[in-house]
Amino acid sequence: MAKESIGEIGKIEFPLSEAFRYSLESVRKRFTRSLITAFSVLLGIAFMVYLLTVGTVLRGQNMAPAAYQYWMVAIALLICGVGIINSMLMSIAERYKEIGTIKCLGATDESVLKIFLIEALMLGLLGGVIGAFLGWISAVIMYGFQLGWAYVFTPGALFEYLYNIGIAILTAAGLSILAAAYPAYYAAKLDPVEALRYEV
Repeated sequence: MAKESIGEIGKIEFPLSEAFRYSLESVRKRFTRSLITAFSVLLGIAFMVYLLTVGTVLRGQNMAPAAYQYWMVAIALLICGVGIINSMLMSIAERYKEIGTIKCLGATDESVLKIFLIEALMLGLLGGVIGAFLGWISAVIMYGFQLGWAYVFTPGALFEYLYNIGIAILTAAGLSILAAAYPAYYAAKLDPVEALRYEV
C-alpha cells in the first residue's frame, strides 16, 4: 500500500501542450539538424507530388506516366524514412543526459515518447507542406509552358491537385511518425542513471 502511494506522489503530469512546447524548443536548439531532416522530407514529398501532378495532366491528354516513376517515388520515400530514423537516433545520442535528467525529475516513458514523436511530426509536416506545394508548382509551371495553361487547369484537375497535396502531407506526417517510432521508443526506455553517466 505504501509503495502504491509513493508511486502516485512521484508521478508528474506532462500534458500534450507542454510536450509540444518542449519539442518546439528542441527543434529551435538543434535548428540545423532539424532543417536537414525537414529538407529530406521536403525532397521526397516534392518528387511525389510532382509525379502525381504530371499523372493528372497526362490523363487529361489520354496518356499515363510510366510505372517506373511510381517506383522511384517509393524509393525516394524509403530513403526519406531512413534519413529520419538516422537523424532521430543522432538527436537521442546527443540528448542522453537531457533524457536522463527529465526522467529523474519524474517524466514517464510515455512523456519521453510523446516528445520525440511530436518533434518528428512537426518536422514531417513542415517538410511535407512545403514539399507538396513546391512539387505541384514545379509540375504546373513546366507543363503549363509545354502544353498550355488550359490543358493544366481543366475543370476537374484543381480538385485532384488539392487531393494529391492532401495525400502527400498526410504521407509526410505518417512517414515521419513511423520512422521516428523506434528511436522514440528507444529514448523512452533509456535507464536514467545510465543516461546521466553517458559521455558524448
